[in-house]
Amino acid sequence: MSRSKIKHKMSAVEILLRVFFGFLIPYVLVNGIIFFLFIQTPKIIVTEQDSKDYEDNKIKFSIDSMLPLTDVKTYYQESEIAYSKLGNVYIIDAKDNGSYQIKVTSLNRSSANSTIDIETKDNVAPIINLDSAVITGNTLIISVHDNKSEINYDNLYATLENGTKLTPTYVDKSSGTVQFQITDGKKVIVHVEDATGNHSETSFTIS
Repeated sequence: MSRSKIKHKMSAVEILLRVFFGFLIPYVLVNGIIFFLFIQTPKIIVTEQDSKDYEDNKIKFSIDSMLPLTDVKTYYQESEIAYSKLGNVYIIDAKDNGSYQIKVTSLNRSSANSTIDIETKDNVAPIINLDSAVITGNTLIISVHDNKSEINYDNLYATLENGTKLTPTYVDKSSGTVQFQITDGKKVIVHVEDATGNHSETSFTIS
């Protein structure tokens, strides 16, 4: 009688162990993994940029996601725009100031959004200060400046009425002072460009 009871107790323990290790633990593990993956949300990592770098017109970002991505979209002012990809880095060509959005969706339909506000792009042409312009004989002295970027002095020139192109005879980059020697005609057009390619031109009449 005692042996039968002992055998019966051992069988019950064995059954409990089999249920515990053969069903309960796998069930908890599998469902735990499913739940873990279900709550996973992709993360958008935007590369920090120097706000003073007006020549850099790229927004670069990567995506940290344990699950495959089903959708990646980029927007400018809520209008969808294209992006490029180099390895694991996504690149948006940010040509203008404004709000750029990134929207990502993973396999479990979890999504992530990120907004980048760009206010450092230089879209304004350089200024030729008319009030400080000086015309003495055949010499034109002007002052040029740009509020955000630098003046491209290598591409600063003037044109005469007959199409002749003049290069400056004197340049002071610290003050923005530029001097031209007018060789012919009474009208001269000064062409100025900044480091980002914004261009302006102003006409002067030599009396």
